[in-house]
Amino acid sequence: MTGQVFAQLDGLSNEYDQIEKMAVGGMAEVYRARQRSLDRPVAIKRIRPDLRESKDIRERFKREARAAANLLHQNLAHVYDYREIDAEAYIIMEYIDGFDASDVIHKSAPLPMDVALGIASKVLIGLAYIHSHGMVHRDLKPENIRITTRGEVKIMDFGIAYDPSEINLTQPGILIGSPHYLAPEQIQGGKIDARVDIFAFGITFYEMLTGHRPFSETDTETVFARIVKGRYTPVESFRKDISPFIVRMVDDCLHSIPAKRANSTKQLSEALQGFILQNLPASLETRIQQLLMKQGFLTGDPGKVEIQEKTQTHGIVNESTKRAKRVLLWLLVVVFLIALIVAAVKLKSRPF
Repeated sequence: MTGQVFAQLDGLSNEYDQIEKMAVGGMAEVYRARQRSLDRPVAIKRIRPDLRESKDIRERFKREARAAANLLHQNLAHVYDYREIDAEAYIIMEYIDGFDASDVIHKSAPLPMDVALGIASKVLIGLAYIHSHGMVHRDLKPENIRITTRGEVKIMDFGIAYDPSEINLTQPGILIGSPHYLAPEQIQGGKIDARVDIFAFGITFYEMLTGHRPFSETDTETVFARIVKGRYTPVESFRKDISPFIVRMVDDCLHSIPAKRANSTKQLSEALQGFILQNLPASLETRIQQLLMKQGFLTGDPGKVEIQEKTQTHGIVNESTKRAKRVLLWLLVVVFLIALIVAAVKLKSRPF
């Protein structure tokens, strides 16, 4: 844009230009910039100026970069570099052109069933990958889920991710995470493992399906009390088009007792993908794009996207039909061979 004034980040001006502030979070500021050498957009996070003297914050920031850099997956935001320049600390990462799931939920919830299941499925795939590397995100929520303009889904913000192999920076009595998305064991100071992410996923999934948080109150103390007691309005009370399978999945994720809660994002992911394969169209990314267009997040013609979806779905149906025909052909061959064997045995045993 002609005449636009860009920001300056100390020590990075030789490598990055067109720097614009995008957001400010609890620990960091986020900028969009252009990497000169590769002519590509990137996101740059830096510790907020009022927090840069905190050794604890700086160590958390460095851990976030290290944790995310070791996780390369299509459903996670990628980290390119970490820099410490004088008093500044930067994380240079993938720029994700899209929208926070929180904005989409706020404007569109309850989401169409196929869109909600599509987003949830991608989040579970990303979480399963994180957990397979022995890590726990600890701050999963719609604000940390990014939906791209292509309908892809990416988990972001590893600022408080937990790696059991490293020293715990959390001080006793200090809660880490977002109050409405904490698991009971986080509130009560219990053991932290993958099940806290599953609980947060359950809350996020519930929110996408209903437009409400299951544990929503005006004050944090009451929210915590409801979370610990596991009291929430059943998801099926808000919509009648929900499958019993999805109701069970939400309830399994939101069990207040960790031992009774679903404990494997891999199993949840496989189960949800199986349900989607049997019940929904092939291109869920396309349906997500259609919703973004309908709600004004994207400009374009939803009709053209819909044609693409039908073509893709038709291709999958054709492939499934071909596979079924091949299986039937093999079954007929097997039955024919068995019949020949039986006939041969009877012929051999007949007296002459």
